[in-house]
Amino acid sequence: MKLLCLLLIALLPLTAQADKFFEVDYGDQPKYLTPLDPPDDYDERLAKHLFLTDGQFGRFLARPSFSAESCVSVHAEVSEEAKKKHGGWWAVPDDEKKYFITVTRPSESLWYSMADNNDAKKTRAVKVTRVDREISLDLAIAIQRAWGRMLQHTRYPAKASMGLDGVTYQFSVGVRGIGDLYGETWTPRGGLTAEIAELGIDLTTFGTDKSAPEQPLIKKLKAFEAKIPKP
Repeated sequence: MKLLCLLLIALLPLTAQADKFFEVDYGDQPKYLTPLDPPDDYDERLAKHLFLTDGQFGRFLARPSFSAESCVSVHAEVSEEAKKKHGGWWAVPDDEKKYFITVTRPSESLWYSMADNNDAKKTRAVKVTRVDREISLDLAIAIQRAWGRMLQHTRYPAKASMGLDGVTYQFSVGVRGIGDLYGETWTPRGGLTAEIAELGIDLTTFGTDKSAPEQPLIKKLKAFEAKIPKP
């Protein structure tokens, strides 16, 4: 009889929870990146204007609420000579490729250039500036590793958190053996999400300032990667 009572008590919470739709409480921001929503017309417009390379070794997209967006993409180029030498682009060693950071910015917010989001109710043409900077293999590796390790932890949040305005930061990278990884954070206030957002901003500055040295950035990226726990 005592055992039966204990079982009934244990089942009470389950019964209470089963008669309503699942929802989560509000709480702190997640400590890791969260999955991206399915792409909409705005996402497609961003990709068309700002994703001018494959960004396979890392991409950082900043989406402010009111001002123009910005994007950093890291990619590799393989010479025709190297392709012939090794029998195809897929066989070319990493150290025989050239690596680049590409920074793209629209002349105005792509969100407000869309007909549904401006007073004129017309989609406006937007000019995009592009700056390319060649980088070392070491820097490309440091970026890809930091992005890859962080994005491995991407998951749905345990608590709901909301805010107004701010900036949404989106990240993506290709990882051998897994494929393309994606994640985002909104105006992070601390922790690893704030640090990777700061690194993305640093990459934006570095990509447009061709006199900026690589080593401080490589050091910062490696220090960040070292903080990320193993999955």
